[in-house]
Amino acid sequence: MRIVAVSDTHGDPRGLVAVLGKLGASAHMIVHLGDGADDLEAARRYGSIMPPSQAVCGNMDEAGAHPLLRPIWAYDRKLLLAHGHRYLSGDSYAPMIAAAKREGAEAFIFGHTHVPFWEEIQGVLLINPGSLSRPRGRFGPSFAVLEIPPAGMGPIEVKMYELSGGISRPRFRSIRP
Repeated sequence: MRIVAVSDTHGDPRGLVAVLGKLGASAHMIVHLGDGADDLEAARRYGSIMPPSQAVCGNMDEAGAHPLLRPIWAYDRKLLLAHGHRYLSGDSYAPMIAAAKREGAEAFIFGHTHVPFWEEIQGVLLINPGSLSRPRGRFGPSFAVLEIPPAGMGPIEVKMYELSGGISRPRFRSIRP
């Protein structure tokens, strides 16, 4: 199962439109990790190919528009989605790890920091696709693609990409934060 993860578009759907223009038809799901979750609908209005989508509420989204924490299933594997602002504790990922373990999830996918990141810590895969419109750190606009096989058929594969070229000529460069 292929899941495209995006975050922090902040009302600017252009990067999302570019990503969906190249990957929308091959994705089984797109997840938006908040701060611009309504940009999924804006991308649909632009005519983007839109796979099934899930979103969570970020600290800059309208309260109640989406849940703060959303479990999803990829085959028989449980993943947790959150913006992250309520789960980050300084430099510690402990609240995310605790939430994933409490919920029986293999991965905690979040946004908020605008910086791409992934690492397995204490048996929990933590993934942050960065920001498609307001990147921070050493990478430009970024997103993640997760390839998720059924349990027992291999690990979750994470690929991060930096976007350049705009809507009409998007280019993806593989990155490793």
